[in-house]
Amino acid sequence: MQTRHVHPRAIVVWRMRLTLAALVPSFCSALFFPVRNWIWTAFTALWAGVYLFLFVVYYPIKYKKLTFALDDRYLVIRCGVFYNRVKAIPLGNLQYMTLLAGPLQRLFRVCSVQFICAGGRVLLPCVGQADAHTLAQLVEGRTAPGEEASSS
Repeated sequence: MQTRHVHPRAIVVWRMRLTLAALVPSFCSALFFPVRNWIWTAFTALWAGVYLFLFVVYYPIKYKKLTFALDDRYLVIRCGVFYNRVKAIPLGNLQYMTLLAGPLQRLFRVCSVQFICAGGRVLLPCVGQADAHTLAQLVEGRTAPGEEASSS
């Protein structure tokens, strides 16, 4: 079982999405607080601080800790920034998988993989498109433990 990181462009996609989302509070601070008073200063400092924290600290740690691995019986996804989570999906419980890609993800040739399994859903964000298709083929070719592939 080889542990792999998501695509390196994932951090760029996350940061661009954050920058686009930061346009809303910057527009609101300019529109609703045109006179520079303490409320404008506090609101601007708050959204700018959150933006910088996410851009400089949160997303690099998220990228470093988000890994996945596939072996004969399990798909294991490790993630979490403030605490570590391990999601292990038995391949026998996997019902189907979907490749999802928004406009920014298509621009950078990455996609998210959503695994639908007995008991829930698991999302693996920003995997390279070639890796996602390879992962789909590998998962399709696997059988559940104890099952034998029929050769009729």
